[in-house]
Amino acid sequence: MLRTLSARILISFAVLTLTFVITIATLIRNTSEVESEVDLIGNGYVKAALAAGDLELRQEAISTYLDQQIPDEKTVTAEAEHLRTRNRLRNDALDATRSAVEAVAPLTVDRDEHFYNEKLTPLLDVVRKSIDALQPAWQKAVAKPTIGVQSDVIIQLKADEKRVEAQVRSLTELLRTHLFGTDDEHPATVQALLHNQHRIRNYTVYVGAAAVMLGLFVTMWAVFNLRPLRRLRDGARRVAAGDYASRIDERGPTEVGELAREFNSMARAVQEREHELVRSERLAAVGKMAAMITHEVRNPLSSIGLNTELLVDELDADADEARSLCRSITREVDRLTAITEEYLAFARLPKPKIAREPVNAMVQALAQFVRQDLGTKQVELATDLDAGDPVALVDASQLRQCLVNLVRNATEAVSAKGKGKVTLRTRRADGRVAIEVEDDGVGIAPEVLPRLFDPFFSTKDSGSGLGLALTQQIVKDHGGDLAVASEVGRGTTFTLNLPAAS
Repeated sequence: MLRTLSARILISFAVLTLTFVITIATLIRNTSEVESEVDLIGNGYVKAALAAGDLELRQEAISTYLDQQIPDEKTVTAEAEHLRTRNRLRNDALDATRSAVEAVAPLTVDRDEHFYNEKLTPLLDVVRKSIDALQPAWQKAVAKPTIGVQSDVIIQLKADEKRVEAQVRSLTELLRTHLFGTDDEHPATVQALLHNQHRIRNYTVYVGAAAVMLGLFVTMWAVFNLRPLRRLRDGARRVAAGDYASRIDERGPTEVGELAREFNSMARAVQEREHELVRSERLAAVGKMAAMITHEVRNPLSSIGLNTELLVDELDADADEARSLCRSITREVDRLTAITEEYLAFARLPKPKIAREPVNAMVQALAQFVRQDLGTKQVELATDLDAGDPVALVDASQLRQCLVNLVRNATEAVSAKGKGKVTLRTRRADGRVAIEVEDDGVGIAPEVLPRLFDPFFSTKDSGSGLGLALTQQIVKDHGGDLAVASEVGRGTTFTLNLPAAS
């Protein structure tokens, strides 16, 4: 999966996105916990503490009135009204405290909160029972007020209210301690809030740093994976500048590797076309030059040959040395005439007349024609013909000329070794007909192979360098190709690939 560039980039961004999602989700969860702590403190215990503080103030007001203000009352009505009002206000404060404490309950449902169930609610219930127990006494005190006199009811009520005041003070002190703690330690709720705060801060710092490092790593990884594209760009520039032999490293992600392979194939194709164009221009120039040279040389050579024959006829019968020189002149004139004819054939190579030709019969006829000549040179000629008798679309005379040139070269390679074997082979594959000329001669040096089909290039002292160039041009004009494989000391194989008849 990671072999493709798109998959690597996709996974990189997926990792970054996943990291971002995890970070946000964790921050939201921790923030929710902090919000829950704040909600519990602000909307729960703080309101309960304020209500309890108000209850404590109302309770202290009752104690102060019973201790100090009753003796100063002037009328029974005023005393009864003051007793009734203070009791009512204290009861209202108790109800408000009860409501505020009960409002804490929903905020502790999903929390490990023992304070509400184990301490706060039981103590509030104790205060409620104590105050409810004093209500009959309060009713008596209101019903029978005594101006300036501490009745038994008031004395007992005052003592009982002292106990209630202690309980209310315990309730408010419990809430304050739970909210604000002591001098030695913070309360549990505040500790939880601080813990979550520190955790959010640490998580933000660590995860943020990890995200930055991961982002840098992904960026570097992306840059590393995109480096092959720079190689493609540089390679394209080199090819555009004319360096057709430039190749690009095909390693990297799948898409880049495939693109590099296609680019290299394109560069090879452009190089081959450029080479072919140069070769075609060179062949055209060579053809024109060969035609001009042949035209200028043929007539003088004919005159020299004719005059030499006339000179021989005029020589005396005992002029053996002169006759020998004339024969040498005649041989050289014949050799030069053959070269000029070869140049002329190269310059005036006609377009092939394509027809359906059985290849086996053509190769067999050629073998019979040259077998005896090869035998005199200690060269064995063998044939290996395709049983399917393939038929090619060729010009029979031009193809025969190609095969004669290749057989002649193979014979010379075998003769240079002393003796050996030349094999003519035919076969059909992939809609093409292949004719191979194989020898076990001296072979061709690797440094010579690239120039083998260049005009006027020859490894033989007496060669014109046009035989293989002419052969390749004929094969190309047929829509085929000529390939060579050789190993020094073991032989050479030329393969003609030609269009097969359907």
